[in-house]
Amino acid sequence: MLGGSLLIASAGAWIASLRMADGMALGFLGFIGVWTVMMAAMMLPSVMPAVWLFATVAPSRTQFGYRPAPTALFVAGYLGAWALAGAGVALLNTVTNVTMGGWGQPIVGSALIVAGAYQLTRWKALCLGHCRAPIQFFMAHWHDGLRGALRMGAHHGFYCMGCCWGLMLAMIALGMMDPVWMGLIALLIFFENVSPWGERVALLSGVALIIIGAGMAVDWNMLVK
Repeated sequence: MLGGSLLIASAGAWIASLRMADGMALGFLGFIGVWTVMMAAMMLPSVMPAVWLFATVAPSRTQFGYRPAPTALFVAGYLGAWALAGAGVALLNTVTNVTMGGWGQPIVGSALIVAGAYQLTRWKALCLGHCRAPIQFFMAHWHDGLRGALRMGAHHGFYCMGCCWGLMLAMIALGMMDPVWMGLIALLIFFENVSPWGERVALLSGVALIIIGAGMAVDWNMLVK
């Protein structure tokens, strides 16, 4: 039931994000809105294990005198963290127009190299470990009550950002509103977080991004010649 609800919400966000491609012209708040809907579309399937675990643990806290917080608050906190990241991207976009194309192939290639290199770092591995093992996150960071649910959702969202910011950089470089790149990055994040081979997926994707980025940065045609 819960998993189905998250998938339905993700599907709805996908439909909305594809229809909001012109949202970049709505200004600062419009950009944040589009970004948050995009993150809901891309990230809700990947965060499903953490949401399910929260929904399982929260009712058990009644034996200690705490009222269980609605699972929706945890999800709201999670998306709130991504909305805050969107505010940062929106601010950068206001100054540099960074998300609206015109990067040039060498800059796109450089961005992919940076994204791929981060995939190979210990910080990526640390954040991915938290995302892949939500039970350890809740054991270390559990907070009861409504505010606690929001706080944990946001906290988990920040770990998720630490895990995925490189891939988001790659998505922005390749085309932020392009449904193909959105879908590929979302699938990559899902397999990193949920599949048994998530760590290997992260490493292999990092190597692939570096190779592709290097080819773009120096121009594939030059390499062929």
